[in-house]
Amino acid sequence: MDQQVENFLLNTSNDQSSGIWKLTRTMKAAGYRYKASSDATTKDTTGDPNADTWGPGVQVGAQTATVAFTIAAPSTTSYGGRSVITGLTGFATTSPGHFLKITGATNAANVGTWLITQYVSATSVEIENPAAVAETTPGTATWTELSALLDTFPAIANGSWWCCQGPSTMKIPVGTSAPSGTFIRGENVTQTTSGATGEIMGVVTYTGGGGYLVIAPRKSGTGGGPRGWSTNVITGDVSGATITPTATAIEFVRELVFWKATTTTGHIYCQCIDQASEATPAINGAGRFSAMTGSATTTQCPGGATGSDPTTNGFPTFGTYVALGTGGAGTVATGAASLVNNGTAVNLGKCQFLVANCIEDAGISQDGSITFACGAPSISTAAFIGWGYLRLDDQEDGDVDPYVWYMADTRAGHQRFRTSSGSGGSSIADFSNGTGLMLSAASTGWLGWIRRGYQVNGVPNGDAWLEMHNFILGTTQSITLISNPANIDTVACAIATVKVRDPIYIASWYVVGNTSFKIRKGVLRWWYFVEGGAGCDTYDTKRWIQLASTNATTVFGIVAGPADGTTVPVNQ
Repeated sequence: MDQQVENFLLNTSNDQSSGIWKLTRTMKAAGYRYKASSDATTKDTTGDPNADTWGPGVQVGAQTATVAFTIAAPSTTSYGGRSVITGLTGFATTSPGHFLKITGATNAANVGTWLITQYVSATSVEIENPAAVAETTPGTATWTELSALLDTFPAIANGSWWCCQGPSTMKIPVGTSAPSGTFIRGENVTQTTSGATGEIMGVVTYTGGGGYLVIAPRKSGTGGGPRGWSTNVITGDVSGATITPTATAIEFVRELVFWKATTTTGHIYCQCIDQASEATPAINGAGRFSAMTGSATTTQCPGGATGSDPTTNGFPTFGTYVALGTGGAGTVATGAASLVNNGTAVNLGKCQFLVANCIEDAGISQDGSITFACGAPSISTAAFIGWGYLRLDDQEDGDVDPYVWYMADTRAGHQRFRTSSGSGGSSIADFSNGTGLMLSAASTGWLGWIRRGYQVNGVPNGDAWLEMHNFILGTTQSITLISNPANIDTVACAIATVKVRDPIYIASWYVVGNTSFKIRKGVLRWWYFVEGGAGCDTYDTKRWIQLASTNATTVFGIVAGPADGTTVPVNQ
C-alpha cells in the first residue's frame, strides 16, 4: 500500500533527524523490509521489525487477543513464503503494511512479528513468514496488530543508524535466444511449471550471447532460483510472446542506510546489489549492507568504516553509492551533510513524506519511490526543502536499476563523487527554485547507475555511478520563452483550461575512450513539472501535491505523489 505522512511537525523546528525517523516509519508501513538498526547504545541485527531500535511498532486500537487462531502453511507461490492467519477480529483494508505479532504459538517458527501483506477479511490476514508451520494455536497464544506509524519519536542519539531492504528487480539470462513474439513493456509474465510471475521491464537480446530479461518480481514460484524462478518458458500474459531462460535468475536487491550525526546532519547510503555474487562481504569490494551488520557498531553504520573493504565494514564498491554525506567516513561526524540537503540555515515547518507501495503481489510490482519534503516557511508559505528516491518508467531495456536520487546541488555539473556528496548541497530553500537546480544545463541534481547489471563472465562490466540531468519537452525556441507564468501553458485542444503536466526525463552521457554514449535513464513516475500553481496546491482529488511555486525565477513547480487523497498540505 502507498503510505504517506503529511503535515508532520518535526520534533523541534530544525530537528531534521526526527524527519528522517518518521520517514523510516512510513517506509516500514509501505513495505520496506527492516534489516538492522542501532540507537547508538544497542545494535539489532535480527531483522525483526519489533526489535527495531528506532521503534518497535504500537498496537492498533484494541487489536490484540489471547485466543486460539489458525496459522496456515506458507504458500510456495508468494514472495518470502506467505501464510494466511484466520480466527482474528477487527482487521481492515488498511492493515497491509502493519505487523502481526504472535506469541505463545506451539511451533517456535510461528512466534515473531510479521509484515501483513494482504487483507483477506475482518477475521483473516496474510503475513510474510516463509518458515511458518501449520497449526491451530493453543488458547494461550496471543496476536497483536502493530503499526510503525504509531511509534513515538525516541530522540535517537548521534551515531544511530537504520538499514532496510527495498524493491528488487530480476535479471533472467536468455543467452542468444530471441523471444517468439514481442513482449509488451509493463505486461505480466508467467513462468510455466514454477508459476513465478512478474512485470516485464526490458528485453535485451544478443546474437553473440549474454541476452537477458529485466523483470519486476510479483508472485514467487516453486523453482530453485531466487524467488522461485526456474529455467522454464516465460510467457507474456497479453502479448503471448515466449522465451526460455538459459541460466539461473539473478535478483538485484536495493538497500538503504540512514546514519545520524547530529539533529541536522548525517549520511544516506544506497545500493543495488546482485544478491548472489555481490552480497557477501569480500575483498573484491562486494558487500550488502545487511550482510555487513556484524562488523558495524552501535555508532558506525554498515559501510561507515574507512576504506572500501566490506569485510572490515568499509564502503562497498559494487552497486553502492552515497546519496548524502560520505561513504566510508570512519566516524559519523566526518563528511556529514544536511539531512534535508540544504546549505542555508532556515527554520523548518511541516513536512510531507510520500512512499509508494513496496509490497509485491499478483499483478502488483514493488515501487518504493520516496519524496522527502520539509516545509521552509521562513522562505515562503510555498517553499519546501528535500530530496527524492524515485522509480522511473520507459527506461533503457537493459537497466536493472531504474531508480534515481534527486539531491539538488549548486555546483557545476559532474562535481560530486560516488562516495561523497561533498559540500555543494542546495543553498536555496525550494525544490525547484534558483539557478543551477532543476533546469540549469550545468546542474546535475540526479544520481544513479548506468549499465548496472551488465556483466561479462559474471563480473560487472561498464556499470558506473553517474550524475544526471533532467529535461522536459520543449520547442526549437528557448524553453524560457514559452514558459511564462503569466501565460500558463495549457492543453491546446481542451475545452476548459487544463494545465500541462510535463513528464521529467532523466538522461546523461558517459565516455569510453573517445566515444560518448547517451544514457536515457527514463521518465520519473511520481514527479512532474507543472507550469503555474503554487506550493501546497493539490491535484486529482489530492493524490498529487505541489512542492514549489511558479515565480519570476522558478519556471516550473514540482508536483509529487502519491499523496493520501485527503490531506491539504501546508508548510507551516
